[in-house]
Amino acid sequence: MSSRKGSLLALRGRDPAPSPATAEPEGRAAAPIASSTGTGSGSSSSTVAPSRQGKKAMTGYFSPEMSFAMHMTARKNGMSLQDAMAEAFNDWLRKMGESPVGK
Repeated sequence: MSSRKGSLLALRGRDPAPSPATAEPEGRAAAPIASSTGTGSGSSSSTVAPSRQGKKAMTGYFSPEMSFAMHMTARKNGMSLQDAMAEAFNDWLRKMGESPVGK
């Protein structure tokens, strides 16, 4: 199996991933979320990439069409998806009367 992600075009027409509620068998609790403080058991998964230090992940679930549009538009404009999302969030903060906070 290749370690590269598939093409964004491959997302079109693909069935959406099952929701977290249907992904786990009934009666089984989801695994706890690991801390991102880097104080794990010494495995490589506890290492924080330098580009992620001092930052906090924010996750959302969107339609495949929204995901495709955001990825393609960001790429078309020479931006990463993270930079495009930061710009969108800052625009929303301004709209709500708050100060933008950067990336």
